[in-house]
Amino acid sequence: MKKTKQKILATALELYNEKGVGNLSIRQLAKEVGISHSNLIYHYPSQEDVILGLHELLLQKAMELNQEISKEESPLVSLFRSTQKGFAIVYDFRFLFKDLQYICSSFPRVKETIRTVEEVRSRMYRSVIELMKAKKLIRSEEREDEFKDLITLIKIYSDHWLESSSIYDDGRRDEKIRKYAYLLMSFFYPYLTDKGKEEFQFIERS
Repeated sequence: MKKTKQKILATALELYNEKGVGNLSIRQLAKEVGISHSNLIYHYPSQEDVILGLHELLLQKAMELNQEISKEESPLVSLFRSTQKGFAIVYDFRFLFKDLQYICSSFPRVKETIRTVEEVRSRMYRSVIELMKAKKLIRSEEREDEFKDLITLIKIYSDHWLESSSIYDDGRRDEKIRKYAYLLMSFFYPYLTDKGKEEFQFIERS
């Protein structure tokens, strides 16, 4: 049973990335997997359940990534490394981001899950910012909710960089990931202290 579910998700991921969610029905997916329609819906009753399964798989990879982050390294450098790895995961699950509006408007449970995960991601960024402040890498807020607004800008960017890159960039996967991870880090630059700007130079060189 576990192998069947894994095969369904692996096939769905490949086909959703290639064709988009709206262009692949459950019956078509079952045919591509090589199982009956009734067998597929036994494991995943609807297309929304398939997407939720893939989203859960993405989250597992993201959690594994967080465990790899060095606690000894500068939080600024560590964030850049984790952003690159995180953007690689985004690329591998790119259908979720390319079809984000369609998915959220068509599948309410997926939308609620994405909103919940975003709350966790926002708390993570707030924690990183506080750590940067403690290490004198970033200044204190000059106006109310300044860093809250920064985190919102990062959310918008993180959700849409992939689609933008598919339009404006012809580079290879790894080149895009490095470029757009660096651009995300540049959101922090205006808030960095002199010490933080010195560490930022390591990101520019890496």
